[in-house]
Amino acid sequence: MKSLISTLHTYISKKGGLLLGLMVSISISVGQPRTKVACIGNSVTFGYGLGNPTEDSYPSQLQALLGQRFEVRNFGHSGATLLRKGHRPYYKTEEYRKALDYKPDVAIIHLGLNDTDPRNWPNYKNSFASDYATLIDSIRSFNPKVQIYICRLTPIFSGHPRFLSGTRDWYDQIQSLIPQIAKNNQVGLIDLNSPLRYRIDLFDDYLHPNREGAALIAEQVAHVLIPVLQDLQVAETIGSEMVLQRNWENSIYGKGTAADVITVAFNRKNYKTQVNPEGSWEIKLPKMEAGGPYEITVSSGKQKIVLKNILFGDVYLASGQSNMAFQLRGAIKGEELINDAPHLKNVRLFKCRNLVETNAVAWDTATLRKVNDLDYFRGAWRQATGAEAAQFSAVAYSFAQQIASEQHIPIGIIDLSVGGSNTESWIDRKSLENDDLLVSYIHNWQKSDFLQDFCRERASQNLAVSKVKNQRHPYQPAYNFEAGVSKWLSTGLKGILWYQGESNAHNIELHERLFKTLVSSWRNSFHQDLPFFFVQLTSIDRPSWGDFRNSQRLLEKAIAGTYMAVTIDVGDSLDVHPREKIVVGRRLANLVRKHIYDVELNADHPDLVRYALRDDKLLLTFDHCIKLITPGNAALKGFQVMDSKGKVSNVNANILSDNVVEIVKPNFQITKILYGYEPFSRANLQNEIGTPVSTFDLTIN
Repeated sequence: MKSLISTLHTYISKKGGLLLGLMVSISISVGQPRTKVACIGNSVTFGYGLGNPTEDSYPSQLQALLGQRFEVRNFGHSGATLLRKGHRPYYKTEEYRKALDYKPDVAIIHLGLNDTDPRNWPNYKNSFASDYATLIDSIRSFNPKVQIYICRLTPIFSGHPRFLSGTRDWYDQIQSLIPQIAKNNQVGLIDLNSPLRYRIDLFDDYLHPNREGAALIAEQVAHVLIPVLQDLQVAETIGSEMVLQRNWENSIYGKGTAADVITVAFNRKNYKTQVNPEGSWEIKLPKMEAGGPYEITVSSGKQKIVLKNILFGDVYLASGQSNMAFQLRGAIKGEELINDAPHLKNVRLFKCRNLVETNAVAWDTATLRKVNDLDYFRGAWRQATGAEAAQFSAVAYSFAQQIASEQHIPIGIIDLSVGGSNTESWIDRKSLENDDLLVSYIHNWQKSDFLQDFCRERASQNLAVSKVKNQRHPYQPAYNFEAGVSKWLSTGLKGILWYQGESNAHNIELHERLFKTLVSSWRNSFHQDLPFFFVQLTSIDRPSWGDFRNSQRLLEKAIAGTYMAVTIDVGDSLDVHPREKIVVGRRLANLVRKHIYDVELNADHPDLVRYALRDDKLLLTFDHCIKLITPGNAALKGFQVMDSKGKVSNVNANILSDNVVEIVKPNFQITKILYGYEPFSRANLQNEIGTPVSTFDLTIN
């Protein structure tokens, strides 16, 4: 026999649009031994909870993938621990003895989930590595030539009953040990976590995968035993017309056939790498100054992909809910920018188009399936034609247009937004699970008062026909990160534009926690200390919005590297989607001009820095301004005072000098000064370039 695997394709599994070719020999002579594969593990290996483990468990599905050249047997035992002093140690089970007697050619070990039980890890954790080594040695003693692979653990999600009582933290400790154990014992390592960590829909009890989940495990194991065969591809985020971040080692990455050599030709140089066993490859390009156009050619054997008209410049990710998604064609004065778009050669757009909008309708089963598969966002890089600009985010496009025009560098802008989405949906699951408050409700989100009732009710309408317990939805905690943001984690960015909060204004204190978590989540996930330029909610007749705006002001002060654009003056009393979007984009651009490009201008909203009581007048001094003004020199509006009994009254105020506002003290004791606090406010104080003063309060001692 020429090799373990011949070059004949006798099984092709189609998954996610990619062809996984599994090469199986048919030239098996009579009596030729089959390669024996032992799947050793706990209930996940056994197939607990599956309708028919004999057919549905991952070892059974692995057998179907590998074909008759292999013999796969299931030696899983529910509840088994790796720890030899655990409450149900694997080495004491009948399955263990049978696995040794089998004398496998290949052993796949997936143990450790049950070791997170409070009966096990706190008492015996120091023996985990040595106990794993003992298990490996015992298998080798029956067949010294056996190929052994140990596995990074499949997920345990936050709905599991012992998650908070220790499993969460102990699971992480075990995961961190497994790669080192593999290295120290000279065995292979299979990652069973990555294919499943975003798929809570496949885990009804938050621990055991269903049949589809078992299929993903089988496919991941098959990648190790038989090479992945698939066409050469680049990632969705990579394409002609793109902008790559200047002065950054940009990743060009994609899929291909395992072990094939990939060549990337760029700027008269070739860069090479090899496709890994899972079928992925990545090459980093050297840092480049702003400019272009360039061409990048990706090749493997006879296959070739040519990426044309590539620019290097600054790349921004614009995200949030419907006010970020609001299209340029609906914005006041949007037509002017649409008509001018063909002349704007150095702006490139990537619109992450949503599979379906979150309108008040029930989604069909095909849509529900795609949402579960995380197939919710699709897009490609485009030049800024009139048609492309018209459908793009008005805020993001007007921002990009101004920055590109003034800085004379290419700008790439990515619009990744979902109407009505809450902050929770944009945060990675690990960050949510590591917060003791957030983890308490994220798995029960459809019934939790922590989520705004609008989000729960609309999701209930969309998911009305779903029979999946943990059916996914863009309002579900972590979903938009997993389906959308995760695609961009290898992308170099200059900064984040964020316009969201409407779907979290019901619980201000929770939002404060969530927003801080979001910022740290993205910075950690992108491995970049990204500046956040975020939009303060505007004015509307919704009771909590005054307090929410003030909370956002305080968040800007509390989180380093965040900058807030005030929009109090461009709201609509009844419409949560005001059409003055270009103004918002320009204010974000001004913040970026100041804090990234070092342009001297008062882009930050004027802040109260001190007050003084002089005679019968309060004098308020503001920073970030040369001169305070009101549009058209109108009378100053928006100031109120609170008395000792909590009554709020309007009060007259005027601009006394360049940066000082004067309030005539009323004839009662003042405990607090409020500005722009009414939900729909006509407050009109701004600095000389039109940057409004934010909603704020001031306690008077």
